[in-house]
Amino acid sequence: MPLFIAGLFRDRGQAERVVAALQDLEISSKDISVVFREEAEEDLTGRDPAEEDVAFAALATHSAWERLGWAGGARPPYRDKVAPKIEMAFVAAGPVAIAIGGAQLGACSGGIVGSMSNFGFPHDLARQWHGRIIDGRAWVMVRTSEREGDRVRPVFEKYAWELPAESIRHW
Repeated sequence: MPLFIAGLFRDRGQAERVVAALQDLEISSKDISVVFREEAEEDLTGRDPAEEDVAFAALATHSAWERLGWAGGARPPYRDKVAPKIEMAFVAAGPVAIAIGGAQLGACSGGIVGSMSNFGFPHDLARQWHGRIIDGRAWVMVRTSEREGDRVRPVFEKYAWELPAESIRHW
């Protein structure tokens, strides 16, 4: 049966480190989900950047802004004549994004909370995670097996996860 392990990390940079460490364990990117906040006018100087580029998060961010009508970042040229009025977007990648209904999307709090709950996590916990994502935290979830869970937990612990949770799903 699939085991889902999830928790929050300090920021997107820390989540990128977690994703890189999971991929070093040969966990497939198709089994890793991330959700983080991106603001159109966010000051990125305070973000703790990852030591190395993590293609997974970079591609998710680029794709999300592309779907919102922007091309690759917070201040690119607009493709539309009227720029979209987006102050904050949630970037989701991996199985959680598929559960929401697309590859990436923006400004969808109910969809994120509902999707987290669909993976077996309590609704109240999903609402807490969502509130902290708004505050700048990043959420990472891994789909693994009960047997392989012992390989994943130390990675999450090493990077100081917050509000950790696990869920076993029968599908």
